[in-house]
Amino acid sequence: MMSKKVKTVRVFKTTDEDGGELVYEFRRPPQSVISKAELVRRAKFSEAFRAGIVVNAEVFKLLRERDLWGDEQEAESTRIRKETSEIEEKLKDECISNDDGMELVAQIKLLRAELDSHQSIATQISDATCESIANEAVNMFYAASCIYNKTTGQKVYKDLEDFKDRLDETSTIDSYREATIASLEVLIGQDLPSDLSTQYTENKWVAERGLDKDESEDEGEETPKEEAGEEEKPVAKKKTRKRKPKESAAS
Repeated sequence: MMSKKVKTVRVFKTTDEDGGELVYEFRRPPQSVISKAELVRRAKFSEAFRAGIVVNAEVFKLLRERDLWGDEQEAESTRIRKETSEIEEKLKDECISNDDGMELVAQIKLLRAELDSHQSIATQISDATCESIANEAVNMFYAASCIYNKTTGQKVYKDLEDFKDRLDETSTIDSYREATIASLEVLIGQDLPSDLSTQYTENKWVAERGLDKDESEDEGEETPKEEAGEEEKPVAKKKTRKRKPKESAAS
């Protein structure tokens, strides 16, 4: 049953094959679509299980048996998480300066990258279990069934096969992401942004301080001429860094 706390429609922007902007929306599925999605989940889970794919409960058992994960690795993960939490607590100090805060933000980002690298083997295997394969199939089904073009009101994909045939399109990848986040919203009972990394403590802090704004905001302002009739000199533009889009998954 869908939580009343989440919006019934998720609106998001994407691009077509020529780079033009598209505005799509994910409409919450009716019970008839949810029932079909569950059939897709069960069928995909059974198919993966018969093919010898492991289930979630087997992941760490197999990793330990192959000496790929043990108490030492678990302790290292705990250390990194603890250190991250300690620095996150420091960011809650309202008296901290922007410069000092940005140093802490950089430290947290490094720790997150370190944790991702440390757990990469376990993550790869966890992403290839019967449950994860079934979840992927369900989210594809929801994307194929519930994505509409907001401008035209038309359904974007004819069916699941049409969705899969268009997986090389940016808009299809974005549609899958939005369907996945929509499922997560129902699970936790609250609305989420398209970029889940904005929920990280360090990114929230940067946004609250206004330090995430584009450095080029003042580029359009021209230097006034000193004297009337003086030849106008070209104003050098600042170089700005383009921020790379983050992944939809939270650590």
